[in-house]
Amino acid sequence: MRMMSDATVTFDLEVEIDYGQLYIYSVAPWADDSDNDAMLRALDDARGSGRWVGVADGVIDLVVPFRKSFDAPMRVEVWPAEPPSDDDNWDHVVDVDFDVRNGQLVFEPSGGFTPIRCSEPVPSGRYRARVSGRGYAEMAKGAEGLDSYRIRLWPRDGENAAELRKSWPGWEHVK
Repeated sequence: MRMMSDATVTFDLEVEIDYGQLYIYSVAPWADDSDNDAMLRALDDARGSGRWVGVADGVIDLVVPFRKSFDAPMRVEVWPAEPPSDDDNWDHVVDVDFDVRNGQLVFEPSGGFTPIRCSEPVPSGRYRARVSGRGYAEMAKGAEGLDSYRIRLWPRDGENAAELRKSWPGWEHVK
């Protein structure tokens, strides 16, 4: 299998995190069903699995070990195949299945703040998503503006189990 060396789509934006969470989705499952509790189930999955990244009904819940982060850098990359690993450059890395149904990618902080929609389209498709975060230790100690994130997407066949690739060691001290 030939490894691809470059992403086909790359863009940067700033996201907001509140209550220690950032929701990532293409289509909000609660848009057509106000009783949909995907956010709560994704949070339960994140915590219960020990991955701190959970999924439910097309929603990724990225849980971080601090309460707030505004204007956090987020890089979005779309690859033609699984990208090369650079896990050593990140504090926490998790792979999950994720589908883009309408060419949109949305980042929504917990707590009812306004969702941030990517200004660039993301090709619709069935993806594997690698969610990475760094700056956790500094932010957990009270520093501000030192965290950053990335989501890498590449086509997938079938359904795959979520995989914790690298765990930030400070999770054991987070309540």
